[in-house]
Amino acid sequence: MEKNSGNLSNISDLFKNKTLKYRIDGFAEACNMKNIGVVRNDGVLFNTKTKTDDIKYYMAVNTCSNYQLGSGITISGYYGDLNFSFTNFRNLVEDLDRKIIELPFILSLFKKVDLDTYHLEIETVNGIETKFIITKSYEDKNKIIHSRLSFYANVTDFSIILKLVKSFVYNPQLVFATYNTIKEQKKIIFSGSELNKAIMQDENLDKPVGKIKKLIKNVIGN
Repeated sequence: MEKNSGNLSNISDLFKNKTLKYRIDGFAEACNMKNIGVVRNDGVLFNTKTKTDDIKYYMAVNTCSNYQLGSGITISGYYGDLNFSFTNFRNLVEDLDRKIIELPFILSLFKKVDLDTYHLEIETVNGIETKFIITKSYEDKNKIIHSRLSFYANVTDFSIILKLVKSFVYNPQLVFATYNTIKEQKKIIFSGSELNKAIMQDENLDKPVGKIKKLIKNVIGN
């Protein structure tokens, strides 16, 4: 086993290019993954030490495919109290080693704080914007209570994503509370057709047009 502090990209030769090396090593840095032992070419990484003060971790690399985004590479597992899955979808037209390219991706993080479990999902949508979902859940009397926050942003710069990941790993409570406050302060206006989607039609509840007209006529006459 070869020691590589924060150099997570050495786990697999699939990450041997500028683009994926930056994204994988940046992800490890954002997640505060330190003193990781990397087995080259094996694609699986785990803590073999027995000291009680060591952070336990297990990580594995697998290839995958998505009918919209094409072929991808997923690194998933856990590091301490953080569970994660991070998939980068390769653009076969672009040279990933010539320059750093903004690849479409799907990222998922779970972290438990006290009795609450926080889940952050980030996903590229249409190549031009990013979807964010943050969920807070806890168990109450054998029931799981969820609070879910979903929004989009015109962001494709992965460095910004890494900074959000770091914020979530450091304090998921603050990230959830901050974005939830922002969303609650936004004014959301439904169109008439959107509002009608959940409305049951009943002619008996329509305005009595004839009676209203007659009443207006009587009022004007007086």
